[in-house]
Amino acid sequence: MRWLLPALCVPIAALAGCGSDDEAPTRTVRVGAGQPVRVVGSEYAFDPGRIVVAGGAAGLRITLDNQGDLAHNITVFDGDAEIGGLSSFPGGEQRTTTVRVKPGRYRFVCTVADHEELGMEGELEVRR
Repeated sequence: MRWLLPALCVPIAALAGCGSDDEAPTRTVRVGAGQPVRVVGSEYAFDPGRIVVAGGAAGLRITLDNQGDLAHNITVFDGDAEIGGLSSFPGGEQRTTTVRVKPGRYRFVCTVADHEELGMEGELEVRR
């Protein structure tokens, strides 16, 4: 009986370190200039969460496939300035837009209610 308590403490202590508050890894999609990008929106995430465009881009064609139950949108920002995107639309639909970008880093978010704060955001990098 003396060995039972120490024998139980080791596995319990090991399991305590198994959980994580870290977010799931963000999937990155790489495309060439002129290639369209498909982004899936759901509650409350975008997939991919990171888009890299090689070769510069004048107009980036983005299709948002809203696979969530709620309305979502996608809005692209250069710093605090909104440079393009789509208005909110219901789940089960998809819409396409073209956003004019130049080499640099941008962020894309869902601006519906608190969706951005809940994790519905991503990064867009346009390389030369």
